[in-house]
Amino acid sequence: MRSWLQLAVLLPGAAMASEHEVALGATAVVLTNGGSFNNTSPRLALDARYTHAFDTWRLGGGVRWAPRGHGSFPLELYAHVLLSPGKGIWRPAVGPELGISGLPIIVPPTGGYPDDLPNLQTEKLSPVYIAVHAQPLRFIYRSWSVSALEFQWGTPINQPGAALRLQLGLVHIGVAL
Repeated sequence: MRSWLQLAVLLPGAAMASEHEVALGATAVVLTNGGSFNNTSPRLALDARYTHAFDTWRLGGGVRWAPRGHGSFPLELYAHVLLSPGKGIWRPAVGPELGISGLPIIVPPTGGYPDDLPNLQTEKLSPVYIAVHAQPLRFIYRSWSVSALEFQWGTPINQPGAALRLQLGLVHIGVAL
């Protein structure tokens, strides 16, 4: 009887400690490999993500859509594990992100280069990336969350350092379900 009573007391606290959140936002992504055919201009993207929080850990993932620019499949799918404080209004978060990107790093040459050179460089780079994702300005009020100026730094997983991925999360607004 005593164990059932303890379980009944612990379950509501566990349910309150874990929260489901859906957020929408805008980001700017820069992908570069330091070569002649770089796509160095920032690409604006819409970001939709889901997060499940367990006290200080937040597990989640989402999709980014960057409609303008080169590339036939302007989507990214990602998953992340973030460490964040469990109490208070200000809840910054940081952790690794693993994703697959359809955004091209290399753009076709405009003249004077062999036509197959971008293809040779592209074959060396994987669409799978790993990154460090930081949300220093993330705030929670009741069931709403706002995050601004998120930062991400990453690289392709098959050749770390062969390309650089920088992302600036402009603003994300979320709601707890």
